[in-house]
Amino acid sequence: MRDQRSWRRECVVLLFAVVAASVCRSASAVETLWIEAEHFDGISGYCWPMGTPAMRQTAGNWGLSGPGWAADWNQGGESGFLSIATAAEDANAVVTKTVTVPAAGSYTLWVRYCDYREAAERFEVRIAQPGREARTFEFGLHPRVEEDNEIKLYFDFAFAWDGLALDLAEGECQIALASTSTAPAARRVDVVVITDARDYHPLMKERPPHAAWELLEPLREGIPDDYEPLARRTGMTTIPDVWRLQTFRNEGFRYLWNVDGDQGVQTWMSDNPATVRVPYQVRDEDVRSEFEALYAGRNDVPIFSDPRIVPTFHGAGAGIFATDPASGALLERGQRFAAWLDAHPDRPWAMMMNYHPEVPIGEQGIAAFQRYRDRYIGSISGESLGYFYPSAETMRAATAGCTTRRQLVEAMSQVSLAENVNKYRAVYGRDLDANAYADVIACLSVGNICWLPMCYDWGARIGGYESHTATSSILGMRWAFMRGAARQWDRLTATYRSCNFGDSATIFSNTGSYHSPQAIYDNYYSVYSGAGMTWYKFDIWHQYQSGSSMFYHEQGFDEFWRPGGTTAAGIHPVQLSPKGKLVDRFLRLTAEEPDRGTPFTPVAFLVDYAHGWEPSPYWPNSFKNWHQNESLFRYGVHERMLQEYFWLAYHPIGVESERPITALNEVYVPGVFGNMFDVIFAYPDVSKWRTIDSYPVVIVAGEIELTDAEGQRLAAYVNNGGTLLVAGSHLTGPGVGHLALPAATPEQQAGGYRWLDDPTFRESPRFRYQPIDATQGRELATTDSGDCFCAAFDRDAGRLIYLSVPHGLTISQEASPVVAHLLTHLTRNQMPIEVDGDVEWFINQTDTGWLVTLLNPAGQDKPQQGITPTDYQENRNVTITAFAPIVAAHDRLSPDETFTPTGMTLDCVIPAGAVRIVELQLQP
Repeated sequence: MRDQRSWRRECVVLLFAVVAASVCRSASAVETLWIEAEHFDGISGYCWPMGTPAMRQTAGNWGLSGPGWAADWNQGGESGFLSIATAAEDANAVVTKTVTVPAAGSYTLWVRYCDYREAAERFEVRIAQPGREARTFEFGLHPRVEEDNEIKLYFDFAFAWDGLALDLAEGECQIALASTSTAPAARRVDVVVITDARDYHPLMKERPPHAAWELLEPLREGIPDDYEPLARRTGMTTIPDVWRLQTFRNEGFRYLWNVDGDQGVQTWMSDNPATVRVPYQVRDEDVRSEFEALYAGRNDVPIFSDPRIVPTFHGAGAGIFATDPASGALLERGQRFAAWLDAHPDRPWAMMMNYHPEVPIGEQGIAAFQRYRDRYIGSISGESLGYFYPSAETMRAATAGCTTRRQLVEAMSQVSLAENVNKYRAVYGRDLDANAYADVIACLSVGNICWLPMCYDWGARIGGYESHTATSSILGMRWAFMRGAARQWDRLTATYRSCNFGDSATIFSNTGSYHSPQAIYDNYYSVYSGAGMTWYKFDIWHQYQSGSSMFYHEQGFDEFWRPGGTTAAGIHPVQLSPKGKLVDRFLRLTAEEPDRGTPFTPVAFLVDYAHGWEPSPYWPNSFKNWHQNESLFRYGVHERMLQEYFWLAYHPIGVESERPITALNEVYVPGVFGNMFDVIFAYPDVSKWRTIDSYPVVIVAGEIELTDAEGQRLAAYVNNGGTLLVAGSHLTGPGVGHLALPAATPEQQAGGYRWLDDPTFRESPRFRYQPIDATQGRELATTDSGDCFCAAFDRDAGRLIYLSVPHGLTISQEASPVVAHLLTHLTRNQMPIEVDGDVEWFINQTDTGWLVTLLNPAGQDKPQQGITPTDYQENRNVTITAFAPIVAAHDRLSPDETFTPTGMTLDCVIPAGAVRIVELQLQP
């Protein structure tokens, strides 16, 4: 009798074959142009229809209108991160976008826009093609969502779709959005779609069929064993030394916690034994007084007694050591804290600079700072590169002449570093160090993946990420960028932990929240809002196991509360809040078993250090418009390639983005390939390529202008045993010649392909390619006419795989289905442990074995505001397969549960909304 695992694999293979056949017949032949409104040309400034009168106005323009406020997040968010709007009074606003129609035919034009309650929002969509009469279509004249819809009753509008048929010729097409008259309501547009998918009728954020995504869909339960590995080097089972996890002073994980210096003078920093003796933070006065009475003089304070808690004060520079301006002497809090540090020589300390002015601290403060600097972790900078503010004019002038992203980075760096130096001169009165950026810990949410290489280049010892719930905030992907950069620079990482979702936050403190009914339009902070506790639980374990060197706790004032009511329940005694319970258990469990290992990530994406891409930007150009030139470095084929490649690597993020966004679905993604990726960065200074050889597979993504030295280094990676994937056109510069890519031939077009030895012809969105001479290599993909457009060439000990499709994208700017095939085959036999099952997973190698982290986000759909029950019908069955027999297994989060391995496999259930960290001991 077949075992269950074999039967499941056969089902997956059968399902894959059925879906692949279906894709070949029709679905993957769909042509779609998906155009986010914020990517149109001609946008100027902002327009916020829910804001103050001044925020709503435009003057003959469309402005950015996102990310949305409460109304948008409660509807599941915009299709991307932004939308655009023009004022109700504006009759002259026009933006345009030129696209390429892949093939002539019958299409449908769909628009997602804001449908206002009992008010028209008329606007036009104009379609113009060379040699054809321009056409104008009206939208917004009639309601598309019923007028008493729940969302409309709260916010006066709801997102709606409207569509109409049109015929298009192949080739260039200009789309214009226009307001040519005033209207009772603002005109606000989210996305424009042109597709020939006949059965497509969007209702939320659904997309037409995507050929590459559909190839990966059958693999969500597991990838069949018979997929041929395409990498030259496989089977690595030992962590390379350059991957080893770094922590502060190599002393292990730390948890930075906000504390109030003035309050601490009277309690934990005092010499009064009848007070709470550990650094703590409790905001609500009634809760704090009861907390202090309960835990005075005790050594068993939940959370705060843990020696890994790092007292973190608010201020610029070493503000805790500020001096009296008149006398120059340390203020009492600085004196008390210095005494505390002397009494606790093993404890580090930190600062948090958010929005704090540059207050001079004086010479005695500088002396105290330098005395304890070896224990100073740094200055947390939430949602900022360091709270310095170059003027728009200065930055615009410095960057206006830049024509490449690398030039842009150099220009922005000079201005930014000068401003940072000025900031610390104001604090210290002089330059304390040659590197004034060393202490800055920039923790951006949106933008962290494009700025992290810059922060390390500027000299930061620690790079960070402010975790959040928002569109395209895939935590695994963001950690791939963070971890790869930290390894490449041999630096530390930090996680800035909040509990935000859109414009709401989960807060268990009365004085720290805004929860009156009227506050629902903006900043709704309450127990029922924000990301919720399942997100919080996932965040703490995911980031810890992903390799975070330290956590910083933004909302660390509400770990204790006094729940209850004034009627039947009564007010309960002070106790850990739901958030506090999670943190307390995390600290206890990690203290008991501190070896979390090092993440095992054998496949790397190589991107330019100046890539500038952020999938959820506040302005749709490189580096979040820090350069202040709105019209420069706009979203283009470089950004599209990065998005399409990473959306495949973390599939089904694209599918999840079609759903209304919840706290979990676009953050914790049960990716087909697990979290096996890092991102590394191309630099003209090739001495910075210190980690590339540790990865058996490297996939180049985005545009890179390779210098001669970079080309030589990339070629050496291949010759030394690496497998490198590159596509057509995205690599330029003198270094490309060292890769010895196949000779350029006249460009052709095709609408399908054959893969490996399978004779099946698979239809695809139309793509351009250059035929490849593969006589010295191996054909991987061919057209129906027999042209090879993807081939593998062995070079010394390594392998070059070349896909001649420009940027790996179809004419309609989707990832070629062949990229999905390549990712699947290149990742085979790279992981020593694999997981089959629709959960998010990754593995760590410890000193004694392996840890498999498993997260099941299904069944816990937390909206922006509200609490939903756990749907245990969404439990997931998984099978863990190791490279050697499993001798023993236990779950660190449920140590009483027993597992029964069978040879090299282990079956277990991951409940809905649950985390498991399974420790495996393998046979030597």
